[in-house]
Amino acid sequence: MTTVYLHVGMPKCASTALQSFLHRNDGLHRSEGLCYPMTCREDTGYFSHRPLHNLQPVEIPTAIEKIAREAAAADCDRILISSEEFVNSLWDCEITGHIVDALNVRFGVENVRIMILFRNPFPFVESVYAQFLKGGMFRTPGEAFMKSRANDIQAFAMNFRMRHGFDFFSYSAFVERLRFHAPFNPFDMLSIERADWDGADILDVLCRRLGITRGNPEVAANERYSETALHLLHHARRTHGFQKTKARRGIIAALFPNQDGLFSKLIHVHGDLFDQIQDSAERDRRYFQRHSSEPNDHLFRTPNGYEKSRDQKDQLIVPTWQLKLAERIVTRGEMSMAFAQKMKSIMQRKAEQA
Repeated sequence: MTTVYLHVGMPKCASTALQSFLHRNDGLHRSEGLCYPMTCREDTGYFSHRPLHNLQPVEIPTAIEKIAREAAAADCDRILISSEEFVNSLWDCEITGHIVDALNVRFGVENVRIMILFRNPFPFVESVYAQFLKGGMFRTPGEAFMKSRANDIQAFAMNFRMRHGFDFFSYSAFVERLRFHAPFNPFDMLSIERADWDGADILDVLCRRLGITRGNPEVAANERYSETALHLLHHARRTHGFQKTKARRGIIAALFPNQDGLFSKLIHVHGDLFDQIQDSAERDRRYFQRHSSEPNDHLFRTPNGYEKSRDQKDQLIVPTWQLKLAERIVTRGEMSMAFAQKMKSIMQRKAEQA
């Protein structure tokens, strides 16, 4: 009997690490009985099964059958399919339901497990907003949002709620929407917080669950931008739009790589948003207690250091010369890292001499 694990996210919850790990160790894991299908898998980037979402509903059963044959040919009795698009598409298309239905028909409802990874909601919210500034998130209409009067982290959370009717940090709301498409499938709702697993990394936890070994431990991870770089991306997107900013975001990040750790209301949880996340975490704790036996105590705790952010004042001040530098980087016709570094040195020196 074949068991299928349908890993659906959440975004910013170790999906990239898991996907790159399974890709790098594909041959080893197939020899251990786990197939990370090449069918409908990206061959670059994140190596996820996002191409499944590009199929028409009538094409999905054929794709699932190809996955089943690929696993059988490799003598694998476990299959793992992974894509954050299963979550990202919940509110604008029905593709998740079509894929679950096809898997259930082919493998049996009891053998198709919906796997969701979660991180503590406080850093999750900050990571989601940072990802939005870098490249987009949860299909938020970026241009309209950035041109609105309020476009900080609190406004981002409010914008999502207004468009979809629930908070993106409400994990139980996501699970319930997934259960609508998979009402009879078993769910694996796993915390990625090390403290919930006696210090173990989530990949080690999953290896034990899936019956595979670590093999090549190297995994990919999304690059974390400094607070200053995120401020500059915000300014550049607001003044010159996403496309120009996206083309030069790597240069901006490289010019300001250090994590200064200074608190900023633009990008950090504070005020009413803090209270909303805390209340949501308590509701989710009770929901998970009813629907999951997995350890999650630290998943829903307010992390050390966040309590003071409730009423924290801004600490990060981005000088005008840095804002002007970001504008020049995204608007100049030709731009290299070397030239950007030269511009930074000149503008910083002039600002210090003024």
